[in-house]
Amino acid sequence: MKIFNDITLVVLDLETTGISAFKNEVIEIYMIKVIDNKIIDEYYSKFKPERELPLFISKLTGIYEWHLKDSPKIENEIENINNFLKNTVVVGHNLNFDLSFLNMNLEKNKFGKLQNERLDTLKLSRALLRGKIKNHKLQTLSRFYKTHNKNEHNAKADVLTTYEVLQNLLKEKDIRNMETVKELNYYISGIDKNLKNKFKIQNIPSAPGVYLFLKEEKIQYIGKSKNLKNRVSSHLSFSRSFKSNRIVNASNRLVFEKLDNELTALIVEQRIINQHNPRFNRRGKFSRNIYWIKLKSNKTNFEISKIKNTPNTLFKIGPFLSYSKATNFKIMLSEIFNMINCKKNNSRKTKCDISILKNTQCACLETFDLNLYIKKLNDQIEIFFNELSTSIKKLKKEIDIYSKNLEFEKAQKFMNYFSLLDEFNYFRKMENLIVSKDSLTMKILNDLNINITNQKIKIENKTPFVADVDQNDEVAYYNELHLVLRFIRNQEPNTIEI
Repeated sequence: MKIFNDITLVVLDLETTGISAFKNEVIEIYMIKVIDNKIIDEYYSKFKPERELPLFISKLTGIYEWHLKDSPKIENEIENINNFLKNTVVVGHNLNFDLSFLNMNLEKNKFGKLQNERLDTLKLSRALLRGKIKNHKLQTLSRFYKTHNKNEHNAKADVLTTYEVLQNLLKEKDIRNMETVKELNYYISGIDKNLKNKFKIQNIPSAPGVYLFLKEEKIQYIGKSKNLKNRVSSHLSFSRSFKSNRIVNASNRLVFEKLDNELTALIVEQRIINQHNPRFNRRGKFSRNIYWIKLKSNKTNFEISKIKNTPNTLFKIGPFLSYSKATNFKIMLSEIFNMINCKKNNSRKTKCDISILKNTQCACLETFDLNLYIKKLNDQIEIFFNELSTSIKKLKKEIDIYSKNLEFEKAQKFMNYFSLLDEFNYFRKMENLIVSKDSLTMKILNDLNINITNQKIKIENKTPFVADVDQNDEVAYYNELHLVLRFIRNQEPNTIEI
């Protein structure tokens, strides 16, 4: 591999508890260091996560709780990991995934993000083998090249397989004469000339905006980006993804619109998806209904409704952007308030089997007083939500107690409840800040050229393109409000006191 002459290479792979570097954790890392096609060093460690290891991850990776009980925490090893990677070219398969976790942990522990030159075998495979294999998974490439090492969903096996795959990819004739990693990456990210001619690509700005792939006048796909040039180039590059390949093959025209900022692009993208339902955009991106959870004076339990105001409603909470989210929230509330979960009032003298099993009150008893039950329940619920921040803190203490008592299933369940309530609390407080015209919140929105009044989200400084895609109803408002609040939370951490 003359391309790596006099270069130190590190091939790496991580196993994690999930796909989000913000929410999930690293449980295993394996790295090999290569000079002149010889493995000269390796680094390997498992790590003990903060939270319980999900069972499906254990089944996928073969790593179980008992494998990790004596392992170090990643913060205790992060300096060694950083030192191992210094002055090297980093190689991996779907490398951005691994680096997102590494960089998260490096920054969390006061090390900077990795600035190493890098090479992704997934992108290299897409650039070189398009049409020759059905997909570009490591397992598929391993079979295609008949590698000695096999993809086994553990870090060590995947690293050795990736290294073998890299050696084979570098023998492909299109890149055989390349001499530097920079030259190779330029080839990978370069725009396919056939697509450049097809879509007449020129003068795409490096600015926020939206882009549309069309067939004649019908929208096939809309995307947004804070850098249109980079994003559109990725769709047209030699290493474009399977989905991008389908999009460009199904389209014959590309248009783009430069916008003020990324948030405006997000809103416009969502409105167009809602109005035109493009073929290649995910259908679930925009909720078609909103739901409310209600406590009624004539019911023993919560109910979920699409209607905001209905008779006999004592307490309502929402809106929720999907029925499943409302259902999860309802299940949580039912458990927190130990609500009735039994058959129905049939004048029994003893509790029904379901209420005994669930350890709840029973409406089947002839002495059951529905009015008294509902009054007490409503009082509890109002106190809980009027002091929600305090209620969330109490819930966190319960989680700590369950964890100390090794009741991990209960701890995990209440951790899920904690996440649901914490997110709900954030959105509720932020909406209140908007309604009350909080000065700092208004400044952030004004800087983004967004105006929110009377359940309308308006984009200021409209272009004719933006004017054609206005928000149209209450459902759209709540979808876009959540989008705006998520954007503010990600862009302005700890700026607004909530």
